[in-house]
Amino acid sequence: MKRLAALGAFRLSLYLEPRVSDDFFRTYSKLISPDVTEEEIESYPTEPEELFFDKPVTAARWQGLLERVGGDPIAVTAVQLYLLALMEERTVDLLREGLGLADGLTIEAAGRVACREEESIDLAPRLRAAYDKVELLLQAEPDRDWWKAPFRLDGRLAAWLAGDDTPDRALMPACTVFRPNEPLASAVLTGGRIRQTAETLAERTGFSVVHISGDPGSGRRHFACHAARDLGRELLIVPFDAIARDGALLDGPWRRVLRELLLSERLLCLSDVDCPAEKRTGRLPPLLRRMEGDLTPFGRPVFMTTPQAVKVVPFLTAPVDAVQIPPPTIPQSAELWRELTTALLPDGGEGFPAEGLAAKMTLTAGQMERIVHLLRYRRPRGPWQERDIFQLCYQVLDDGRYENIRFVDSAYGWDDLRLEPPLKRTLEAVCAQVEHQGTVLDEWGLRRRYPYGRCVSVLMSGPPGTGKTMTAQVLASRLGLELYKVDLSQIVDKYIGETEKRLRQVFDQAEKSGLILFFDEADALLGKRSEVKDAKDKYANTEVAYLLQRMEEYQGIVLMATNQAGSIDAAFVRRFRYHLVFTLPDEDMRRSIWTDALRGIPAAALQIDYLARQFQLSGAQIKNVVLNGAYRAAADGGVLRMDHLVRAIFQELQKEGKVLLAGDFGEYGALLSDFLSGG
Repeated sequence: MKRLAALGAFRLSLYLEPRVSDDFFRTYSKLISPDVTEEEIESYPTEPEELFFDKPVTAARWQGLLERVGGDPIAVTAVQLYLLALMEERTVDLLREGLGLADGLTIEAAGRVACREEESIDLAPRLRAAYDKVELLLQAEPDRDWWKAPFRLDGRLAAWLAGDDTPDRALMPACTVFRPNEPLASAVLTGGRIRQTAETLAERTGFSVVHISGDPGSGRRHFACHAARDLGRELLIVPFDAIARDGALLDGPWRRVLRELLLSERLLCLSDVDCPAEKRTGRLPPLLRRMEGDLTPFGRPVFMTTPQAVKVVPFLTAPVDAVQIPPPTIPQSAELWRELTTALLPDGGEGFPAEGLAAKMTLTAGQMERIVHLLRYRRPRGPWQERDIFQLCYQVLDDGRYENIRFVDSAYGWDDLRLEPPLKRTLEAVCAQVEHQGTVLDEWGLRRRYPYGRCVSVLMSGPPGTGKTMTAQVLASRLGLELYKVDLSQIVDKYIGETEKRLRQVFDQAEKSGLILFFDEADALLGKRSEVKDAKDKYANTEVAYLLQRMEEYQGIVLMATNQAGSIDAAFVRRFRYHLVFTLPDEDMRRSIWTDALRGIPAAALQIDYLARQFQLSGAQIKNVVLNGAYRAAADGGVLRMDHLVRAIFQELQKEGKVLLAGDFGEYGALLSDFLSGG
């Protein structure tokens, strides 16, 4: 670079010689000379291969730069002065003092030095042409008038001329470069579309856009890297938030990106291009048009990744290839799990439950990779249980989005259920639908014929305490999934449209997580449709319709429980895949529940047959009675007796407003009489 800087210094000396005193030259003796001549400059080698005879890379790049600026003497002088200023910081002061230019190194300064016999005003057309050729290369300040815009002395051009292909340090580490020889995971989901895109781009010339939309972590940048590899090109990946704020481009970072394209043949991938949702309509179109205007001169394709909601085609005039990356199917998910575990876990992840995870949870490729990396750190050699991996999945997925739903610990197992055989068989069918989706939908080809309505929806109705909530927990435990209860107090809103908005948020939050959504007291949402007499009735019916529509689109499990099945519209009931009707247990079932509830408690002379026959209690009531009786026994000798249970039964029934007399307790009525009399 010293050789180019020397040429700049020689030209500057010739310009300053008749204009300044000898004292001025002495001040800047290291930069310029008072006795330089035209002959010296003409004898200095200027051809790239001569000037850089010992640096072939620099010679080739300088030749390319000369061709880019068309040999324009003002543009070439601007580059030489730029390099001189990088080597000697006093250069800018010299330009200000010797040329009387307040802004130092500008296109005007280069014009004066290159064309020293002409006045700046007469050079205006040539200055403008030279400025257009170097303003991006030398990073002229964009918010200044072109005539006075100073160039930014950041050294990137000098490094490039010396052979450094590392992107601008100001863009790192947010921006990265993918090279075709780098390792890259196979494209399980989009291999065919990648090849098609690369073939199209190879045949096309000029600027175009490949718009890749999908969920975060779905493999959008992975798609761009594969396509660039097929084209044999390096790819500069630039996160949109590194060059923009609030949906508007930042001139400094954006122009540095454009310069990188100017200095190389790399393709560009702008990732996660978006504006705040409330500003998307107003800001996105001008943003895309500006990008198109700035990128068109490079004449090469650009990859752009966005969320699903961002539209690109309507706002661009250039060709756009729209690529949407869908959620993986169950077989694709299983293949992704196997590929990742084979590559990242010891022994190739043998024994990893890829099929089970794929059937029950829809994750993006990025999320799967993150989970396998965590698994390699925590338990690299297994054994791996589905339940444990699900917990890890939820940790990765829980980013604080779950505002209106609450986690419910699944404390019960399948053996804890005391239900009639038909109900148990229906629950087994629910589990089978979840566990065998891959076989039915993908292997048997039913996914294409059933694009909607694949939600596993279950309505559970029956009196309080008959096991509806417990059944929800058992299902979650059996399937290894997490159960989240929807907080209806935070969902239902008196303002029109707010309930639907919050329901949408709930389903969007749970969509990719494989959560079981549990709506308790569902009659608050699914009441019978009323005759439309005013706007309130109309919108109440709309809320219900939206809930059922969103539930059908949901790819997971939705459980709804109600104590008042009669208050739910029959048309709504038919929209559920399963309807479980819970009833109060009969005597045999009550005996079984009493036996289970009392197991492990120190007891004496308990009459379980009598308790089951005499009191028609629900399962929840029996458990409450046993718990309250156990506390009484602990305070009264440590052994549970019938009097403890009788008194607990009286209090349990009293809570429901039932008035019982001592005679209602049969032979144990005397125990209750003592209790009521204070004995």
